Amino acid sequence: MALYFIRHGETDWNREKRFQSTTDVPLNERGIAQAHCIADELQQRGVAFTELRCSPLQRAVVTAGIIGAAVGLDPLVDERITEMSFGDWEGMLEAELLAQFGEQFTAWRQSHYTTAPPGGQCLRDVAERVAPALNDLRETATQGNAIVVAHQAIMMAMKACLTGDYSVAAAVSYKQNNDEVDAWDMVSAARIEFFKVDCA
Repeated sequence: MALYFIRHGETDWNREKRFQSTTDVPLNERGIAQAHCIADELQQRGVAFTELRCSPLQRAVVTAGIIGAAVGLDPLVDERITEMSFGDWEGMLEAELLAQFGEQFTAWRQSHYTTAPPGGQCLRDVAERVAPALNDLRETATQGNAIVVAHQAIMMAMKACLTGDYSVAAAVSYKQNNDEVDAWDMVSAARIEFFKVDCA
């Protein structure tokens, strides 16, 4: 039995490489298409799911709604898995941050969220918040299969909670794009499958 980590579909801010964090940015057309592609893939695989949770931010809620319609579940919105804060850098483009902060931004980017941006959070900072939600999902996913639809950094934090490994190397391995699905066994706390949907 497994927990399927699914990142929300693409937004215009994702495309622009602008840090959206807790800003409630909607899916763009490609993001909606990605959600449908993931929904279709899960439906074709015939995997039975017993629970679907999502972040309250609309990019996750809409993605989860599309997936839920395909697998026969209504999403349960969970405030605890809202994306972590990027502090002073929220809403800024990567290019702007590189121009203004140079090596400071580069070092943070290379830390893969294991360190915090100014005024923001890192993976460990949100561990306490995500741990209870993860425990709820773990309980479900040891008896059946569950889905969580959330955000890049918050799901990285959840995977770090599962493994206890907050290293940079581990953080890199936890990342996933908007069209990728990461399935983990909840008993062994290990990845069992990672796949990308074909969404032309």
